[in-house]
Amino acid sequence: MTDSRTTFESRGARLMVRVPFLWLVVFFLIPFLIVIKISLSQTAIAMPPYVPVLDRAAGWAGIREFVAGLGLDNFAILLSDDIYALSYLKSLWVAAVSTAILLVIGYPIAYAMARAPRWLQSVLVMLVVLPFWTSFLIRVYAWINILQTDWLLNRALRAVGLIEVPVAWLASDTAIYIGIVYSYLPFMVLPLYATLEKQDETLLVTASDLGAPRW
Repeated sequence: MTDSRTTFESRGARLMVRVPFLWLVVFFLIPFLIVIKISLSQTAIAMPPYVPVLDRAAGWAGIREFVAGLGLDNFAILLSDDIYALSYLKSLWVAAVSTAILLVIGYPIAYAMARAPRWLQSVLVMLVVLPFWTSFLIRVYAWINILQTDWLLNRALRAVGLIEVPVAWLASDTAIYIGIVYSYLPFMVLPLYATLEKQDETLLVTASDLGAPRW
């Protein structure tokens, strides 16, 4: 009886390890390999719109022909035009600025959540997770409406006297930063909260006794 129970638990443990790996293979590794294949292919007016196409019925000959048809021409195009390098650098810049803004906004939120009473922490975590209950696409479209020239944001800013003429928020870097910060704020807050919540509060008292300022 003990041996069968041990065998069952061992199989259950192996299953629990294999399921996440299977998930990553199906939804990450396979799509990643498909993207790599497309990047090494050539465009064609056909379906699918790229060549070579693997002919599985041809066996090893089909595989050899498929591999021989792959090339690095698309990557050569990337190096031939500055627009691709500038776009990549712009993406890195947007990512860096967005991360800095997220840290400035998210750290105080996470710190306040970690120092809140225990009964309130679960409520605050739920409020942070709450946007995930709504479709990401719907939330983005909501922001498109908010940022319209004559809609909510401009009306609010004009009502408090911060602007006199409506600002064109859409199709600007500001709109990009607003969308990224809004979308990824929970991903900044939750890991920080998980770390700060485990922090020993007596360390703060000790630091204060040793002369550390409040900030």
